[in-house]
Amino acid sequence: MDNEIGTLLKQTRKSHGITLKDLSARSGLSISYLSMLERGLSSPTIANLNKICRAFNITLSGLVLTLDQDKILVKKDERRRIYDDAEVLYEAATEGNRRMRGVCMTVRDTNEHLSEKHVSDEVGFVVRGAMEMTIGGVVSQLEAGDTLYIPANTAHSFRKTSEEDCVSFWVYASNGLEMPESYPIHLPKEEK
Repeated sequence: MDNEIGTLLKQTRKSHGITLKDLSARSGLSISYLSMLERGLSSPTIANLNKICRAFNITLSGLVLTLDQDKILVKKDERRRIYDDAEVLYEAATEGNRRMRGVCMTVRDTNEHLSEKHVSDEVGFVVRGAMEMTIGGVVSQLEAGDTLYIPANTAHSFRKTSEEDCVSFWVYASNGLEMPESYPIHLPKEEK
C-alpha cells in the first residue's frame, strides 16, 4: 500500500483515540495486518478499507480527501491513487470536499468485479478500451466514447472486454449521505 495512505490510516486512528487492538476488534482485521497497512508494507482491498472506515464511522471517500480544498485542477500525472493492484486502478480525478466527485478507473483484467449499491447516481464515460457493465441484470457493452448512467441504489458489476486496458471516468454527487461501503467499487476478494 502507498505510504501516504498508510500514514493517513495511522493519523485517522490516532485522531479517533483508537489503538490497533481496538481497531482490530471493530474491523475484524488482524492487528499485524493493520500495522502493516499503516507502515505501507501491505496493500488493502477496497473491502478491507471499507471495514476500517466503518470502524472509524467515516466514509471511504471521506478518508482519502486531501486537505487542499481549493485545488480545482488535477493533472493526469498528479492524480492520487486510491487503489492499485494487478486488476484495477482507481485514481482521484477531483480533490477536496466537493459536491461532485470524479474517479478514473483503469480495468486491467477480464474478471468480473462486483459493486455495492451507491446512494448517489453515477455517470461513466469510457475513454479507452471496452467494458461490459451489468446493471440490475441488464448487460450493456461500452466502447470508447460511450457513456452510462447508473441510478442510485442499483447493484452492478463490470468487466473489461478489450485486449487493452479499459479506462473510464466516473462522476457522482457527493451528497453527504454515502455509506462507507458505497464507494468506490468493491473488488470481490478480501485480505486478512
